[in-house]
Amino acid sequence: MNSIPGRALAFPGSLIYNPIPSLITVNQNADKDELRAEIKRTHFSRAAFLAKTFGLPEEEVRDFQLKALWQMSAVYRNAPGTKMLAEQYGLSKTELIEFLERHAREKRSQGDDRPLEPCYDQSTGRYLSFEEWIGQLLKNWNKITIS
Repeated sequence: MNSIPGRALAFPGSLIYNPIPSLITVNQNADKDELRAEIKRTHFSRAAFLAKTFGLPEEEVRDFQLKALWQMSAVYRNAPGTKMLAEQYGLSKTELIEFLERHAREKRSQGDDRPLEPCYDQSTGRYLSFEEWIGQLLKNWNKITIS
């Protein structure tokens, strides 16, 4: 049996299409498109999951994970979600807080302090700055339950 690399298997008198190589290419392109779509929609936790699933380098996966943590914390102010993602991504409470504080300083120095502005916190019934929210997160860390 003669083989034409990547496209067809040659048999005496006929060619039979071999779909495997082109399916791999199609799947890889579909994977990239799906990842791009999640990034465009700013769904960073989903992007982190897809990046890990698709076997992207660990640095890229970690970048999406940190963006997801920032989004869950600063943008959504979701303490249970933040704790869940931190545990899922293997960050300790200390590492998480250091990252959030460092990233908040970077955002502030860049003039992008919108996510750091006071936001209503349902658990306290008050408007909290991001720094105050981090304090509440630390204070209530052991009380936060994840279903």
